[in-house]
Amino acid sequence: MKKNITLTVLSTALLVLALVSTLFLNDVWGDRVAQVITLCTAVIGSIALFFQFKRDKDINESNFVLSFWQSFSNKIELQKIMLKCDDMRLGKESSFTEEDYFWIVTYAQWLETLSSLINRKILSFNTINDMYNYIFFVFVNNPYVQKIELEPNKEYYQGIYSAYVEWVEYLKKNNKEILGQNTPLIRDIHSTKRK
Repeated sequence: MKKNITLTVLSTALLVLALVSTLFLNDVWGDRVAQVITLCTAVIGSIALFFQFKRDKDINESNFVLSFWQSFSNKIELQKIMLKCDDMRLGKESSFTEEDYFWIVTYAQWLETLSSLINRKILSFNTINDMYNYIFFVFVNNPYVQKIELEPNKEYYQGIYSAYVEWVEYLKKNNKEILGQNTPLIRDIHSTKRK
């Protein structure tokens, strides 16, 4: 906000200076000074627009990330699947039932949508890691979920598999923990990346 105010004040001052200079200088010098100051003002205005567009983009991205999160958090059944996955990660016996299958598929499709946005570089790991890391890895690194849905239907979850490789690399590069790394979705990431 301070940048925009500073740029606006500077642009206004330059325009006033251009107008005043044309009154006191001869026509040739007055025109040149006015042109230079007008050009500087245009450049400053462009810079101000750049900062405003970037700010708007950041706000829109934040709103989308929050809205997408709410599409998950508003479904109690998805949260129950997440908790069952976490119980297994913590060493508890699996409590999944046949009735959970629909919600496992729904969860996987939600992650496939998230993965599509990651793979198309619409969302960056810097933006989403803190909010979505747990939701992603607790599910995809769950052996039951892998066995019942992700592995037998791999062709329908190529986005998840692709995002998984990139996300793991991001976490390793930034020295961050990989949730459920004892039961990874992809055992040999290096061979997967070369394909």
